[in-house]
Amino acid sequence: MPENEVYHLLKNYDDLLERIDSHVNRVTSLFSPHISCKKGCDACCRFLSLFPVEAFALSRAFSNLPENLRRLVLDEVKKSQGSQGSEGSEEKCPLLIGHACMLYKARPIICRTHGLPIYMEKDGEGMVDFCPENFKDLDALPKDAMLDLNQLNTLITAVNQHFVTHIEGDLPERIPVSQAVLLYQDLDEEA
Repeated sequence: MPENEVYHLLKNYDDLLERIDSHVNRVTSLFSPHISCKKGCDACCRFLSLFPVEAFALSRAFSNLPENLRRLVLDEVKKSQGSQGSEGSEEKCPLLIGHACMLYKARPIICRTHGLPIYMEKDGEGMVDFCPENFKDLDALPKDAMLDLNQLNTLITAVNQHFVTHIEGDLPERIPVSQAVLLYQDLDEEA
């Protein structure tokens, strides 16, 4: 599939990211004194697997990195391939170099929202989760400061399904970050 077709198919994902970023920016602005997350705070930057749409978007950004930064990331990818990284692993993300994400502007949704208030239901009861370092001195958060995890998962699943149905060949349900960065390289080799 030509690269420009993949870019077109990523439009829905890009639009979703804009909506999420708008929410994140608003919450971050309103609650900045109560948010500890910042550059260099990377304890949560662990190995991830992604929906194919997220993996292709990440790979698109990787392909636009300067060569020297791509080499640094590929070195980290090689290191991670030697270990048994899997979703939920304690292994650090191969995009994390020198306590900074090499693809921060293209980071997946979970990375964009991590640490901020997420509303979810567990065993029929509503609950709010966020980084324990954030919002320590607040007794409550307004509902509009929270992302509804069920709604977010529904949206990303629909965007991913639309993307996958337009891609030739079989894609796995999840793609590790370490493999995601190479997808555009694989497209170039196929062309």
